[in-house]
Amino acid sequence: MDKVVEVTNLSFSFDEKKVIDNISFFVNRGEYVTLIGHNGSGKSTLAKLLLGLLESKEGKINLFGLELNEDNINTLREKIAIVFQNPDNQFIGATVKEDIAFGLENKCVKRSDMDEIINTVAEKVNVLDYLDKEPSQLSGGQKQRVAIAGVLALNPELIVFDEATAMLDPKGKRKILDIINKTKQENKNLTIISITHDLEEAYRSDRVIVLEKGKIILNDSPKEVFKHKEELKKSHLELPFFVDLKNRLIEKGLDIKDIDDIDELVRYLCQ
Repeated sequence: MDKVVEVTNLSFSFDEKKVIDNISFFVNRGEYVTLIGHNGSGKSTLAKLLLGLLESKEGKINLFGLELNEDNINTLREKIAIVFQNPDNQFIGATVKEDIAFGLENKCVKRSDMDEIINTVAEKVNVLDYLDKEPSQLSGGQKQRVAIAGVLALNPELIVFDEATAMLDPKGKRKILDIINKTKQENKNLTIISITHDLEEAYRSDRVIVLEKGKIILNDSPKEVFKHKEELKKSHLELPFFVDLKNRLIEKGLDIKDIDDIDELVRYLCQ
């Protein structure tokens, strides 16, 4: 398969303290991969390395088949977009519409095409009614949807979500995760890497990479990763509610091994 990201023997240190410790992994085109780990596990540092915001002297990072270096970093960044934890850090425009337009203007998109793109992405993330509002007037969840709209407008090949739902309430989180999943379904070639504490989100992804003290301790499908309950517990990670509930019900004798989401489980239990 076409590898969008390939990391080989990567290490990184702060003040002689190793934060990333000789890790190797890859992400295929079209995959939705979550990076999870407790505070201090190295996942945010890894994200900065992948984006070229930090430079490592040990190991290699390939993006889209090219080794990341000073000569090609700007070219590679044109294919990548990032959504931060705090959307206020991304706002440039005085209105939502101007903010979404900012990246398009930098790419010299024709004004005649710009409005159509803005309206399309705003409708996708349900912020069409807020285009003339100031970003400061929006709720946290609405701001995050605007940030995602700005990213989608650029039509990147890789999106990195850096703790994008961490500051949201459960309802806001669900809306953002629904947008991520819907976007992924509509564009099978879009690659997503999400750095998150949210194991419910990890369960929705194609693959989960678990970091502990700078090392990869698990790298597999969500189903396989969440079988390692004790190993996750040692890394201060709890099972997602659905997985924990399903395991407990199986222990009680219910035949629900093939049920893979909470809605299907609720329907089964209500029969």
